[in-house]
Amino acid sequence: MRDDERLIRVAREKDKILDLFRSKGMRITRQRRLILDIVFEQECTSCKEIYYRAAKRDKNIGIATVYRMVNVLTELGVFRMNTPYRLDRAYQGNTRGCRVILKNQSEVEFSSEELLGVLTEALKRKGCEGSPEIEQVVLM
Repeated sequence: MRDDERLIRVAREKDKILDLFRSKGMRITRQRRLILDIVFEQECTSCKEIYYRAAKRDKNIGIATVYRMVNVLTELGVFRMNTPYRLDRAYQGNTRGCRVILKNQSEVEFSSEELLGVLTEALKRKGCEGSPEIEQVVLM
């Protein structure tokens, strides 16, 4: 993927998240945008790391703001619990596939082609005609 395509995709993903905020009645503040920018720029392993990066850009940001934002992003399904703070691959639309971890802790990996095949077959069984094109997958 070219850099300009990646930038456009990232901007769209940020807009989707901000739309989720608006739909929940949340204000879109400069500090929330800053935290979102930091999360999209690189993988962070803790709220403190996000806070330190944000504080370098805005000395008025508080750690409580970061914790609240991370909690909201987790509730919205943008973050996964107990993993580094990065956007969930399913949420990002990453096309490398996925890994399913079963209750017995065994793992099954699907390539992007296998995953699309499984979803396409499931959609056909649900009554979608022809060869449905998947726009986005949202895990609930």
